[in-house]
Amino acid sequence: MKIFVLLTLLSLSAWSQDPSTYLKNFDAKVYSLKTKGIKDFVVDIESPKITKQINDQLIFGEIEKIYFRTYWTANPERIAIEIHGMPEGFKEVKEELKSTILSMMDNLLPVATLNRFAGYKIISTANPKELIAQDTTGIALIPSFTLRFDNQDKIIEVIAKKPVGTLIITPKYEKDSFSDGKWVLKSQTTSAGENGQVIISRKELTYASSQGIGVLAKIKTSIEQKLESGGVKPLNSGETIELKNYKINTGDAMKFFLSEGTKTSL
Repeated sequence: MKIFVLLTLLSLSAWSQDPSTYLKNFDAKVYSLKTKGIKDFVVDIESPKITKQINDQLIFGEIEKIYFRTYWTANPERIAIEIHGMPEGFKEVKEELKSTILSMMDNLLPVATLNRFAGYKIISTANPKELIAQDTTGIALIPSFTLRFDNQDKIIEVIAKKPVGTLIITPKYEKDSFSDGKWVLKSQTTSAGENGQVIISRKELTYASSQGIGVLAKIKTSIEQKLESGGVKPLNSGETIELKNYKINTGDAMKFFLSEGTKTSL
């Protein structure tokens, strides 16, 4: 009985801390290259789907493979993307493709949870495993989010309180042999519903080792679009993205930024 009371008091004491600090502590327990002391890296990102889409347009000739060489440095934090495999020119098309790859970088370099809710006030609720992110500007498209945690203080669900429709994000974290006891994001499901239509997107993340460091190696995504009422066959799509040829802390990324003028800041 005394042990149960002690554990209860410890749990209440931990939850009594500032909600923002609680989120910072969660982020500190999540595996990231940024927390591994990585100063710079280069990685090639390949998407067979993008290569197929470009070839289907029949305006570039037959392209064998497109890949995106991505450069990142920590100090200052910068990221740049080069496209390989396409002919010279076609700047607008290439910039659009770079934007597509840039949007995927959160899987490789996850943004801190507290930063995701910049402009939101983090508040506690009566539920000891739940926080609310409340908009303080009055202009956010989503007025508030509910963040739910399990008994190990991992985020297990984020629910958006939208004026219209629904949005639920369900991440799954696990510890891995390379993660130094930290949580690794292994999969995430996002369900969005509005105007009778539901879109469910799923992603699975696979990791490998490069230079003895755990790195993201593959992102498999699938999207299902359907009507809430049913009766119509869902539309399904997806792709698999591979990340390979890592160069970590070799200085190659820094050399790129020193020698090239094309830069994209985070």
